[in-house]
Amino acid sequence: MRVAVVYNLDDALAGGTAEDAVAVQAVQACARSVADALTAHGATVALVPVRPEPKRLLRLVAELDCDLVFNLVESVGGDPQLEAAFAGTLELAGLAYTGSGPRTLALSLDKPLTRTLLAAAGVRVPRGAVLETGDEPLALDYPVIVKPAREDASHGIESASVVASEAAARERARLVIERYRQPALIEEFVDGREFNLALLGAGDAAEILSFGEIDFALFPAGVPRIVTYASKWLEGSEDWNRTPSGGAKALTEPERVELERAARGAWCALGGRDYGRVDLRLDRSGRAFVIDVNPNPDLSVDAGLALAAQRSGMNHARLVWRIAELALARRLARSRDA
Repeated sequence: MRVAVVYNLDDALAGGTAEDAVAVQAVQACARSVADALTAHGATVALVPVRPEPKRLLRLVAELDCDLVFNLVESVGGDPQLEAAFAGTLELAGLAYTGSGPRTLALSLDKPLTRTLLAAAGVRVPRGAVLETGDEPLALDYPVIVKPAREDASHGIESASVVASEAAARERARLVIERYRQPALIEEFVDGREFNLALLGAGDAAEILSFGEIDFALFPAGVPRIVTYASKWLEGSEDWNRTPSGGAKALTEPERVELERAARGAWCALGGRDYGRVDLRLDRSGRAFVIDVNPNPDLSVDAGLALAAQRSGMNHARLVWRIAELALARRLARSRDA
């Protein structure tokens, strides 16, 4: 089988800080690890970089000669909104490709719209508001967390994102709007345990892998217990060192059912497929709140999805091959229905 592992060759976000470039550039190492996993299963693999030249996308896709595209494109020219556009180009070309489709990718990047869809589907999300300028009305309970409305990979999230007053929320929102060139999303802060649930497949039939949980035990008093951008991407940083992720600690059966119901409901509401991750908070009353839905998350060997698969008895190479199998099965089903 011939597989093209396609990934974005960007240096940084179109907006943001110098540190934001770390997550953008990490996809290159991820692509190599995915290529190695596919090669180990006997595939003939070509690594295909997508350079920051949006006008060349159609030509690049037209020149792909493979049985499957393993799609790792998260942005084009540093613009994450073009992630969905690239998947749409693959769709229009009739190519089989891994991961969620353009609609799901576009919806999940637009966090305010995602919140609306999840709430309509009966999935619990924190109360929130969107500020375009920082001056719009606010009627929330504090503390709140302030983050960019259209970013993934925790860009723009740091300890200072959690604030305890309306004045501080507006100040932080204005900083986000200026730095990331987009609205700020403000959500009531759910102070509780944080989980990440990895899924393989689509719809109600999607398999949920071993639950992951963030260990906040190393946090000093007064520091918000959250996963920041530095926690995920800046190895050796203080945030990185104090947010280890591992298997979920003891859960009651009702808590486990609540988390799984919320994660599966969110995945179905956005139409996710092949692989994804849903991040949730469990409050002190045992209610699960979805705080993020991430289709096509990081597939690096040491990323959360691979660790969840490992806890479920599936090594990285097998995980990557399983994702390829799901995409190929979808292509076969489409051929039979044609």
